[in-house]
Amino acid sequence: MDINRSSMLIFHPTSLPEGHGIGDFGKSAYEWLDFLSKSGVRIWQVLPLGPTDTSQFSPYSSTSSTLGNFALIDLVYLETIGLISKDSIQDYPVNKSKVDFLEAYSYKETKLREAHQNLFNLSNEKIRNEVNAFEEQNPEIRNELVFQMATAIYGNLWTKWPKEMIEPSRDTINGFIENNKEEYSYQLFVQYLFSKQWESLKEYASEKNVKVLGDIPIYTNFHSCDVWLNKNLFELDLNNEMSFVAGAAPDIFTAAGQIWGNPLYVWDKHKEQDYRFWKDRLKSCFNKYDLLRIDHFGGLFQFWAIPAKGLGTEGHWRNGPGEEFLQGIQEEIDLQKILAEDLFALDLVEMDQAREKFNIPGLKLLNQRIPHKSWNEEPPPSEWEFNFAAYTGTHDTPTVKQWISETTEGQKKHLSEYIENNLNNKQHSEIWDCIAAVWETKCQLAGTMVQDLLELGSEGRFNIPGQQLGNWSWRLDSMDALNDSIKKLYNLNKATKRL
Repeated sequence: MDINRSSMLIFHPTSLPEGHGIGDFGKSAYEWLDFLSKSGVRIWQVLPLGPTDTSQFSPYSSTSSTLGNFALIDLVYLETIGLISKDSIQDYPVNKSKVDFLEAYSYKETKLREAHQNLFNLSNEKIRNEVNAFEEQNPEIRNELVFQMATAIYGNLWTKWPKEMIEPSRDTINGFIENNKEEYSYQLFVQYLFSKQWESLKEYASEKNVKVLGDIPIYTNFHSCDVWLNKNLFELDLNNEMSFVAGAAPDIFTAAGQIWGNPLYVWDKHKEQDYRFWKDRLKSCFNKYDLLRIDHFGGLFQFWAIPAKGLGTEGHWRNGPGEEFLQGIQEEIDLQKILAEDLFALDLVEMDQAREKFNIPGLKLLNQRIPHKSWNEEPPPSEWEFNFAAYTGTHDTPTVKQWISETTEGQKKHLSEYIENNLNNKQHSEIWDCIAAVWETKCQLAGTMVQDLLELGSEGRFNIPGQQLGNWSWRLDSMDALNDSIKKLYNLNKATKRL
């Protein structure tokens, strides 16, 4: 990866304080970047920023690889440009420590529609011209917006839409826009706002010498514009049904395996098209981020195919395109900006060789995996190599405090022995000792979560894989809660040469 030895923090924008029921691109986001700069952290890792579904609200379950989540738009900005009154956005309840997604989404959409109506009522020519220019600069957005609109009109399963919308021609799409001019105008306005605010935040990050590490799931949702307009690239039958779906094989953490339900790729078709779909998808991400993490990177080499109506244990392994995929995209995609989430992709020698060849870091996770000197399965953190990103844990794992409280006595003993015998920068607590252990590794990147900086337990858990409801809602109460971490993080970055 083309960056110096650095540190990073995982913190999704929805977890920022203030805003209107959900963290957004407003004042707190800029204060967050100030915090990163002062503490010497140079990389901000976010989860996918696309529109979520309206049941689980997972950032990894999106109808689009291109569009942004309207709920991240700062409403205060609309007041400053005269599209909404200050009184209109002061009626929201006091800041909540958890996101009520249904309430926050409903409120924000109401206010955004009000602002869109005022865009015309107040004759704001400047902004209207900017919206039109945004559409001209992003011609691919038309199809994406049509998909969002058709979903609102016809439902959350494109196979049940009117026949002409299942296999739409260009004339059909143009006609649909013509028949829904006002809604199309609103959806375009929302994406313009998202893009404008995110670009402003990114510029500020650059001024603070902070890079943004984005995230892209390897698979797309079945109900997405990606599948709707690229059916031949996915494993669908003549009725557009899936015979097999994506998931994870059974392992020591999930004995039943995991059923994700995403459609599988027909990799031969992707190769025939010179991986155009993937190049466009990745380019869209690099328009938003400086660096990019590919979730379930191992699936490019080997993936678990589960019968559509079967159990996770009933799947079988299939081979992906592997190194050939990376070779096929490297002329248009800078592989030096990619991080591979390769956790639990065991014994994939080809994958490890490809990562090394293209200088793509993999991941190492302290949480749940404290090896002992008598173990042979994997090396201890002190022996982790440079071409990795080391974490205490991720958004999918327990916080360090929760993990320590719930793990076995043997693991606790191994952790204590490791800290006692290997740690050079002892901290004030066992949790910060774990952070220091990751920072002291030889790995190019060292990361943790804000919840671990604050030494939170299970109350700070962000996501429990396999759990359908109750995830993603944790929020920071106030930016002031991070003040005590600034000096500690800065000193740790300095001591471990990560400034």
